[in-house]
Amino acid sequence: MVNWVARSVVEDFYRAYISRDAQRIGALLDDEVEWHVAGPAEVMQVCGYWHGKAAVIDRFASVVPQFIEFKNFQIEHLLIDGDSSALFGRITVKHKSSGRIIAHRVAHIVRYRNGKVIYFRCINDSLDAAEQFIGRTIDLTTTAAGTSAEPTEV
Repeated sequence: MVNWVARSVVEDFYRAYISRDAQRIGALLDDEVEWHVAGPAEVMQVCGYWHGKAAVIDRFASVVPQFIEFKNFQIEHLLIDGDSSALFGRITVKHKSSGRIIAHRVAHIVRYRNGKVIYFRCINDSLDAAEQFIGRTIDLTTTAAGTSAEPTEV
């Protein structure tokens, strides 16, 4: 049987998430939450895997503030079905070491149990974000074999 999540729970979670307040976020997490932010952690140090409420709270309180300063989060689409929500949006942050403003698309898949987040998966547009983190544009006009990446008619 599916444990349905109320829209108000999802909205409360995203208000806390946007606040970036580690304790406020933590209040909405299950003790055994799985938190995964996809992307190249070597470049985007806020990416990785955290297990447990204490680890996720530490991520927001200690890890994230070392590398980025949150600026804005725009929710473009938010869907709720059964015990899950799916989001598509855009995040804007300031990269602390370079001062660059970084904005890229994100998608979230979140599962809830008893009004708490038990699973969070963030999928970043990691090519766009990584380019901005390192401060350069990757040339995609050629493929690995050296041929043109331009589409051809078939």
